[in-house]
Amino acid sequence: MQPQTSPLSARHIRVIRALSEHRRLSDAADSVALSQPAFSRSLHDAEERLGVSLFQRGWAGSEPTAMGDIVIAQCRRIFADMEAVERGALGNTGVLRLPNLVRWRHLRAVAAVVRHGTASAGAQALGISQPAVSQSLTACQDYVREPLFARRQTGLEALEPARALAALWDRIAGVLSDIPTRLEATGDELVGRVSVGMLPFSGQSMVLDAFGEITRRHPLVHLVAVPGGYDTLSDALKRGEIDLIMGVLRAPSPVPGFVEEHLYFENYLMIARHDHPVHRAAVSIEELAGEQWIVAPHGTPIRAFFDRTFRDAGASPPAQSAEMFSFSNAEQMIVASGSIALLCYGRSGLKRLRPELKPVDVDLPGSRVSIGVTRFGDGPPSDAIAEFLRILREKIDEAGEA
Repeated sequence: MQPQTSPLSARHIRVIRALSEHRRLSDAADSVALSQPAFSRSLHDAEERLGVSLFQRGWAGSEPTAMGDIVIAQCRRIFADMEAVERGALGNTGVLRLPNLVRWRHLRAVAAVVRHGTASAGAQALGISQPAVSQSLTACQDYVREPLFARRQTGLEALEPARALAALWDRIAGVLSDIPTRLEATGDELVGRVSVGMLPFSGQSMVLDAFGEITRRHPLVHLVAVPGGYDTLSDALKRGEIDLIMGVLRAPSPVPGFVEEHLYFENYLMIARHDHPVHRAAVSIEELAGEQWIVAPHGTPIRAFFDRTFRDAGASPPAQSAEMFSFSNAEQMIVASGSIALLCYGRSGLKRLRPELKPVDVDLPGSRVSIGVTRFGDGPPSDAIAEFLRILREKIDEAGEA
């Protein structure tokens, strides 16, 4: 009989779990006492054995793929089982040893001897030498620090720790053998990642609407939304940490290799509380210069438009202003204060405007802006990204924005 094999070794399980928790390769390698090259080799070997990619580069380090999520869940089941057995049946109240040290051959040997009664019979069942089985039993006993077997004339009598380890191995073996089945069960399901960098004040609600729909239709697609400024998101896009940038287009992009695609238009609007005095009579840009303002940070298109609007009217841009990066925070700040904000709305967003808020009746020439997505390179998108873009356009049409 040949020894039972498993798709992933105990080291593979430790490496996969560590990277899923720490995200950064250096931190994950340190947590399992491996060098980074050794850690990377083990991860690559696990991916080759399973025939899938488990992690990809992301905003916060290594992000699990959809297939990676499936495998990680199984790895965590195995770890939780080992910890429960060591704390429970083995009575270890100190530092856990099994999850960090045990190898499958150790547990497999204990299980074989429990079933067959002697080391020689266990070795024969596994197709390995008796000394190899004896070495595994010794290693396991060192971890457990309790006798595993009692010697009898008829062979080895399994004690409670040995029976617990044998049952543990049976469960682990079942989980390991189930991993390829679970991966294959995805069938023709769409898998992949869609990581969108969201520029402030524009297009964010459409991204979230599309995310909600793609989650319902394609639950194995891994979705990431990353808010940030243009420079930060551009660097992330070039490094492959995100797949798209959504927001006001630069038209053209200042970054070589970036490809912009228009989706719909939004408008810059000055927004104040519905009971703000600014609504009582027509106001000019010059008069508005004396108000308290909430604006986007410098370097954003909406801030450039804000400053240009006042300068073109012969007024200085308001010096005392609150800078906000979040659209929802800006709206809440308007409600909580007497400030006015320059924000960006499409048709659907304006229809859903909070009842406490109201656009200021003032002419803003050039306030119409193009909203779209930016990709790095002109190659075809992945299936997951192509589906996201299709659903995004669908949501834009449904909202009447196109």
